[in-house]
Amino acid sequence: MPCAPLFLPPCRRLGALLCALLAVQAPCLTAQDTAAAAAAAPVVELPKFVVTDTRELPPPEAWRYAEITGFEILSNASDKATRRLIKDFDQFKEALALVWPIPNRTGVPTSLILCGKGAKFDAFVPAGKSGPDRATASLFLKNREQTAIIIDLQSTTLNILATDTTNDAATGTDSSLISVDHDKQLYREYVHFLLSRSEPRLPAWLEEGMAQIIMAMKVDPNHIVFGKLEDPNTVSAQAGAVAAMNALTAADDPDGLQIAGAPAEDRDFNAALQRRALVPFPKFFAVTADSPEAINPLGNNVWAKQCYAFVHLCLYGRGKRYQKPFGTFLMRLGKEPLTEELFKECFKMDYKKMSLELRGYIDFTDYQHQEYVLKGAGLTSGAPLGIRDATESEVGRIKGEALALAGHQAKAKAELTAPYIRGEREPKLLAALGLYDRVNGEETRARKFIEAATAAKVVRPRAYLELARFRYADALAQPGAGERFSPEQVAAITGPLLAARLQPPSLPEVYELMTETWVRSATPPKKEDVVYLVEGVRLFPGRLKMLYAAAGLSAQAGMLDVAHAFTDYGMKVAPDAKSKGLFEALKSTLPPAPPLLPEPAAPTKTGAPAPKR
Repeated sequence: MPCAPLFLPPCRRLGALLCALLAVQAPCLTAQDTAAAAAAAPVVELPKFVVTDTRELPPPEAWRYAEITGFEILSNASDKATRRLIKDFDQFKEALALVWPIPNRTGVPTSLILCGKGAKFDAFVPAGKSGPDRATASLFLKNREQTAIIIDLQSTTLNILATDTTNDAATGTDSSLISVDHDKQLYREYVHFLLSRSEPRLPAWLEEGMAQIIMAMKVDPNHIVFGKLEDPNTVSAQAGAVAAMNALTAADDPDGLQIAGAPAEDRDFNAALQRRALVPFPKFFAVTADSPEAINPLGNNVWAKQCYAFVHLCLYGRGKRYQKPFGTFLMRLGKEPLTEELFKECFKMDYKKMSLELRGYIDFTDYQHQEYVLKGAGLTSGAPLGIRDATESEVGRIKGEALALAGHQAKAKAELTAPYIRGEREPKLLAALGLYDRVNGEETRARKFIEAATAAKVVRPRAYLELARFRYADALAQPGAGERFSPEQVAAITGPLLAARLQPPSLPEVYELMTETWVRSATPPKKEDVVYLVEGVRLFPGRLKMLYAAAGLSAQAGMLDVAHAFTDYGMKVAPDAKSKGLFEALKSTLPPAPPLLPEPAAPTKTGAPAPKR
């Protein structure tokens, strides 16, 4: 699926300016950024925790630690099981990059927690997000900066409340048991991770539909099959044997004892939705990423399989007649609220007619899938995974932050503080403690942790941002130049922000706070300062407040061409008349922009005749 560029400038002037300013001026200031951030780092005394009860301190746990590109891995499964899963995962990622290149722009290691014993997975399941008729063997947890994937390697089958067992004897299955394919669950959550980076986040039904299609991808070193559906009449070898034996028993003795069936498998939609009522489209589209239906994909989850069916129909079914309407539908959803009228305008049918079309597609799937034959060495499986014992700091930080993402704040605090009380002082742990305390209102303690972590040059941009916010609050309380910030205060705030912009991921708040700081500065910014504001606009063009302030600051720095380009863009994308009027009023106060330089003539090829005059 093609991705829209981050910033479409309104005119040629702005595009040229962004390229020139960011490519030429910003790199030469990188050393100054680092020096400024380092100079602004104070020496602090770390807080002390007093333990009044031994129950406050969880005992150390034995976990193993490894790293692959983009992931920190914490596992209490066997090294053999961990290496096998990661080897398959590496091959899957390589195959996916070939057939469906979804970019991973975060640059931040995602926590991958593999729970292989001790029922550790259950602690991460968000409260109130499970149900008796659905099961969970994997989790994807996120906030704006952090993500965690947790896989339950301990469970090979899951118990659920079976709502329909009428066909169990004939198929040799036990609908109250669901078999777990750990590889597929990891692939599903990885796809959710990739798609969740879209800003704004994609609808839950689209994420789940894509995840279901991609997790069913068949991969071997020389062959990739994408979008192909299984035969809905196939059963596992175990289920087939049970069904045959039960049929023989029933023939001899209709009241004879039947053998328990094999665990039900996670089937493709054309098998899973047979004889099942579909979710009405208003309810289907209303499911969000944190709804129980989206978190629990296994078991009697009609919604998840309907996502699979609907997206597959739109991408591959019916001679691909729905591809173009589907693309139009997704584009308009980025700008407009979802209504049945919008749906009708795109697909030329209402919800009821599409439900009938989808039911027909489930019963008779006519579609075109994709197959790729790889030449040469084919897919690789990556370098051998290096595994070692995890430190207490790594265990406490990774588990603690994942528990916080799941909403278990008390458990998260216990995990984070335990290694610190035992003497661990790793900068990443200090940053995690500081950010946790900041979110939970422990301002004084949070600041000490954050100052210590940034002084140790931790790689965590949010920590530098929060330090800058503390200093910004100090400057607001006691401005150093009348009602404005003194140069020293500006430097103290922007120092950590300049360090944060060099670390992934890029945070819009970094540039917003930098802009607000210069707005309140007693001295106007210089051109080299405005370069960073230009960078912020390029990365986050939808932040109109920042765009408006950056336009005014550009004019103060004598960069009239940038100021005019920013106001032009603001007038173009402003969502309402009031916002557009603000940009128009600002533009009216600007001196005329300098004329555009003429584009250079195309070079004449060597040996070619000169053009006629």
